[in-house]
Formats: sequence, C-alpha cells, structure tokens
Amino acid sequence: MLWRFGLALILSATAAFAEPLTFIQSWPLASDRKDFGGLSAIEMSDANSAIILSDRGMAFALILDRSTRSITIEPAPQPYPNQDSEGLARSGDTLYFSYEGPAAIAAQNGTLIPPHPDFAGYHPNGSLEALAADDDGTLYTLPERSGDLARPFPIYRFQNGTWDIIATLPRTGPFLPAGADIGPDGRLYILERTFTPLGFRNRIRRMDPGQPDTPAETLLTTGAGRHDNLEGLSIWQSDSGATCLTMVSDDNFISVQRTELVEYALTETLAGGATCD
Repeated sequence: MLWRFGLALILSATAAFAEPLTFIQSWPLASDRKDFGGLSAIEMSDANSAIILSDRGMAFALILDRSTRSITIEPAPQPYPNQDSEGLARSGDTLYFSYEGPAAIAAQNGTLIPPHPDFAGYHPNGSLEALAADDDGTLYTLPERSGDLARPFPIYRFQNGTWDIIATLPRTGPFLPAGADIGPDGRLYILERTFTPLGFRNRIRRMDPGQPDTPAETLLTTGAGRHDNLEGLSIWQSDSGATCLTMVSDDNFISVQRTELVEYALTETLAGGATCD
C-alpha cells in the first residue's frame, strides 16, 4: 500500500507543477494570393475551419486537413475591407470586427457598435487590437497601447448597449496586447507579444470577467524566436474535450517573417487522451 501512496504523491506533484499550456503543433500558412499576409485575427468554427483577418482589410476562410497539415484558403467577406482590421470575435452566428485608425467595432452586417468615449483618444496604430465576445453578445476589447509605460490596459465591456471598464490589465514587461478570446470556461484570455533583437516573444494571460478584482494569471511566456509575431487567438473545445488555443502570426508582408498557425492546449484538459483534432 505504501508504494501506491507514494505513486499518488508523485502524480499529484507532477500535475501541480505541469505547465498550464502544452504545445501541440505549428504549421505554415501559404497562398499565391498577393493580398494574403499581415494576419491579425482568427476565429475557429470547429477543428477544421476558421476565419482569419488581415490588417490590410481582407478576410479569408480556412479549411484545415489535420491529417496532412494542409490548408485551403479562400477570400471571405468583411464589412469594412478598406480599413485596418485587427480583431475578430464570434457570438452565436454573428462575427464582430475591430479596427484601428480610427478605432471602431462592427458586426458582420456593417452595423457599427457605438464607441466608448476613450476610443477617440487612442493612437491610430495602437487602439483596438484585441476583441472577444460571449455567447450572449457581450463584447470585450482593450487597446494595444495604454498611453504610458506605467498605465495599465483598460478592459472595456459592451453589454446591453452600454460600455463600462470592468478591470485593468497591469503592464508587466514590454508585452502589448494583440488578441483575445473567451474560453469554454468563461474566462478572458489575452494574447500579448513583444519584439526583441532575437525575434518575437509571446505571452498569454487569463482573467475572470466575473471576478475582475482577481489578478490575471500568466499561462505562457515564450522565449525569443519560439514563434513569430502571434497576433490572433481563438479558443475552442475539441470533440474529445481538450481546450485548444489556435493562434495566427502576422508576417507584416516581410519575407524574413513567417505566417503560421500555432496551437497549444490547456494541459489539464488533455487528461484521458483528449486531443485538438
């Protein structure tokens, strides 16, 4: 019986010290289209299909073949194709898009969400980079730049036709918000990135919108060059029960950068053989 007790302690300690996120895979995205690149957002419909957004105003539909790691890419509509589109979120059957320069949020039918007064004061290239939505249509957004190194990022919520600021995200280190999504657990996940001479670094933090006074939890911090310029984040649950985080990188239309899909999973949801397929 002692060996069983000892094994239980070892397994318990292993689980306690496991990384919150487990790397699953990454693979390149490539297309002959000259307007394909600068990807800033992604929204997974299921394990094999997604909508991605370019900061040049284009949207694309992806069909993923996970067995061969091949992807079919086709153009898709978006409401304001001539603007700098940065964020993408889904609530039910409705997609929402966020834009920079000037800051704006629109539903896929072109209906503009009334702006918060703060939006007019944000830098044209540092405003609504991240966008997330609940199933009930509540929207969450935050700016890429807060305006000062000592100033936290406000997290805005649009609910029942009204904006409020539910919390602030502390600025720790050089990271800036790039994407966001609501997970199956109802928590807000925020993707951040920063550039170093050795390449990009990325971070993912998580907070509970229902408990805004609880500090955000850091789930992942990558080393320089581990991935490219990850900007878009979509969180989805596989048929086998894994909570999967799919991200897309922005190559800035520069040949030395790469456009790729990167996937992680919440480690605790991989128990029992669950996968992101």
